[in-house]
Amino acid sequence: MRRLFLRIFLAFWAAMAVVAVVLVVSSPYFTRSHPGLDRWQRGAEQVLQERLAAGVEHLQRRGWPRRGEGRRGEGGWGGPAASGGRTWPFVSRFLLSPDGQQVAGPEAPREVVVFARRVASAGEQVSGRDGVLVMAGQPVSAPDGGRLILVVAARMPPRPVDLLEPGALWWRLGLMALLVGALCLWLAHGLAAPLGALRGVVRRLAGGDLTARASPSLTRRRDEVGELAREFDAMAGRLEALVAAHRRLVRDVSHELRSPLARLAVALELARKKGGAPVAEALERIEREAARLEELIAQLLTLSRLEATEAPPSREPVAMDQLLRQVAEDAAFEAASRGVQVAVEGAPEVVMGDAELLRRAVDNVVRNAIAFTPSGTRVDVRLTAEDGEVVVRVRDAGEGVPEPMLGAIFEPFLRVESARERRGGGAGLGLAIAAQAVRLHGGSIAAANYPGGGLEVTLRLPARAA
Repeated sequence: MRRLFLRIFLAFWAAMAVVAVVLVVSSPYFTRSHPGLDRWQRGAEQVLQERLAAGVEHLQRRGWPRRGEGRRGEGGWGGPAASGGRTWPFVSRFLLSPDGQQVAGPEAPREVVVFARRVASAGEQVSGRDGVLVMAGQPVSAPDGGRLILVVAARMPPRPVDLLEPGALWWRLGLMALLVGALCLWLAHGLAAPLGALRGVVRRLAGGDLTARASPSLTRRRDEVGELAREFDAMAGRLEALVAAHRRLVRDVSHELRSPLARLAVALELARKKGGAPVAEALERIEREAARLEELIAQLLTLSRLEATEAPPSREPVAMDQLLRQVAEDAAFEAASRGVQVAVEGAPEVVMGDAELLRRAVDNVVRNAIAFTPSGTRVDVRLTAEDGEVVVRVRDAGEGVPEPMLGAIFEPFLRVESARERRGGGAGLGLAIAAQAVRLHGGSIAAANYPGGGLEVTLRLPARAA
């Protein structure tokens, strides 16, 4: 959002700054008083006076040039002039009769002819400007005693900087930049701040807070941002209703299934008493499947309860090293029946949370590792502290999980194909319960294929504050 704010601010500021600079710089062109132009005019007249005097001296020393002679750079008659560190190009001398007829020098423009007649009428030195030509002229005596008009002209319009007043320019530009910056800051904040607030609400929704809604200040807006906020609220409400309906369905179905299971258990006992040995094996199989179904329902109820909870039921110091050893001892019987060992290592670490919920999360991960590691191998459980977190790593020696499914194994009822092919595989709820329990404690859970083979599940929990 900072990038969007910066881009909006810079775009507004650049556009308005350009407009401001153009207005400030061009303002002298639209005023009657042009101090810069007056300075340029005085500088041009000074140069022309010098060139005019040099022309008269040239005529007296070297005589009259022939007609057409005297173009720029020819015999010192033309060429650029310099004054005050500035070059004045297009400076030419013209020699004309009092009625404007060309006598010597380059072809005279119409403005020069008109100006020569004006000098002849005045009978003295005259300076003036006509369009882009600044001219100075004076009458001179011809060799035959007649009168001629010598005109010196500089063709150079004033530069834009010549029309500016530096003393007044800088404070005007500074004030304009300050005002434009404040206005653009207000505009950029007005556009970016609502989007930043809406982004925060989206993050809350993505983090599992289905009650997240846009603030009334956003939904009351009558622009596109307000429409977006209202559409978001509608979407969030629909998602909350769908998730609530899903959870309610799972909870209700699970509760409803428990009653038939209880009656099934009673019927099994009656059938075992009446059936005798011939049906004992079949009844035991029915009892095992009923027990598995009972366990599945219990897991569903646990998952539904965790999904509807925003915080652990209790918060107390939990010694994770002791908890891991208890889980390993409880899982030792199941591991021994499969020819698997469970090894625990790590220094004492403490977290704040619900001990039973954390034990269930770790137990589900460890039992999942036991179920999928080959006989004769070991499940390693390691406890460490990293960057203010207590980290539990559970690694098996199994086949691992396909890379595209690593992030999905914590979803309910999801199992990889190899797990589906195993007899006695679970329902795929253990890791989902573990993920929800870790989430309630403000932690995270992830899985990765270990380089040496097997799957490593990592649980990260905030360490207890000192």
